[in-house]
Amino acid sequence: MAAHLGQTGSSIGAAPHVLAGLNAGLVYIDTAGCIQVWNELAAELLDYPPPIGERAPLEAVLGPEREEARLLRQVVHERTPWRNLVVQWTGRGAVRHVLMDSYPVSTADGDVVGAYVTIKDLGNFTMLDQHIQRTERLATVGKVAAGVAHEIRNPLTTVRGFLQVMVAQLERRGWPEGRQYVDMMLREIDKVDALVEELLLLSKPQQVVKRPCDVRDLIEDLGPWLEEQTAGKAIRIRVETPVQLPRVAADPGLLRCALQQLLENAIDAMEQAGTLTIRCLHQGQLVQVDIQDTGPGIPYYQMDKVFDAFFTTKEKGTGLGLPICQRIVADHGGEIRVASKGFGTTFSMLLPIGS
Repeated sequence: MAAHLGQTGSSIGAAPHVLAGLNAGLVYIDTAGCIQVWNELAAELLDYPPPIGERAPLEAVLGPEREEARLLRQVVHERTPWRNLVVQWTGRGAVRHVLMDSYPVSTADGDVVGAYVTIKDLGNFTMLDQHIQRTERLATVGKVAAGVAHEIRNPLTTVRGFLQVMVAQLERRGWPEGRQYVDMMLREIDKVDALVEELLLLSKPQQVVKRPCDVRDLIEDLGPWLEEQTAGKAIRIRVETPVQLPRVAADPGLLRCALQQLLENAIDAMEQAGTLTIRCLHQGQLVQVDIQDTGPGIPYYQMDKVFDAFFTTKEKGTGLGLPICQRIVADHGGEIRVASKGFGTTFSMLLPIGS
C-alpha cells in the first residue's frame, strides 16, 4: 500500500537520530529522477552522495550507465512495492549484496510521486559461503574426533602403562640406554594424546566459565613462557597496553590457550629474528588484542584458508591451532580477524567487555 503526502514531494516524519540508527540505508526517489539520501548507511552505498536530505540527480550520484540507477528508476515507474529483493550492488570499489524494499509515495489524489527505498547490506556472499563451509568442516572434524578419541586413548593408556613398567625393569637390569628409548616412545605418545585433545576442543562447545578478566594480567603471566620460546633468537617483544583497559568477560584458561597459540604462530613466522608486538585497545564495547609479527606475511591466496582445520604451512604443524583459537573466541561471543599485506601478519581478537 502506498504512503500518502498532503502535497507533492517527500516528507520524513521520523527524528534524525531514528534514521541514523536505522539498520538499513534509506533513500527517496522521485518521478523527476532525483534522489534524497536520509542516513549515512545509504550514503555509504553511493559513489557521490549528496548531503543528507538534499535532492540530487540520480545520474550524478550513481552514473547513468549503472545497473543500480536503472533499478531505482524502475522502482518508481512500476508504482508497486518490492519486498526482499536481493541485488548485487557495486559501489566505491566494493561488490556486495543488498536486500531492497520499496514503499511507493502518492499524493492525496492518488498520484505516485516517488518511493522510499530501504537498502540493507548483506555483506559478501562469497565470504558467507566460505564461513558456512568452514563451520560444516569443523563440525565434521568434531564428530570424527568425538568418535575416535575413546578408541585412540584406550590403547594409548595401555601402551603407556606397559612402558612405565618396562622402565623399572630396565633400571633393575642395568640397561640405562633402554630408558632413553622408552622415554622417546612416551614423548611420541604424548604428541598423539595432545593431538586427540586438540581434536576434542573442536568436537563440542567448551564449558566457558566467564568472569571479569584483565587481559594485561594474562599477557604478563605469559612473559616467562615467551622468554623461553624466544631464547637464542633475535626476536624483540613489544607490549603496548593503555593504562585504563576494561576487563573482558572470559574464561582465563581458555583465553590463555588462544593467546598462547597466536603468540607461538607469530614466533614461528619470524623464525630467528623480528619484532613481536602485543597491543591492547579499547574499542567501544570490545577489547581488541592484536598479535603482530614482522614475518614474511600470508599470501593473499591463503588468507581464506588459515582457519580451515588441518591447513598448515608448518613442516610439523597439525593445522588445528587457529581453528581452536577461532572456536574459543567464538565461544566467548567475540571475533578473530587476520590482516597481512605482503610483510608481517596481525591477528586480532575482539572480546566483549565484562561487567
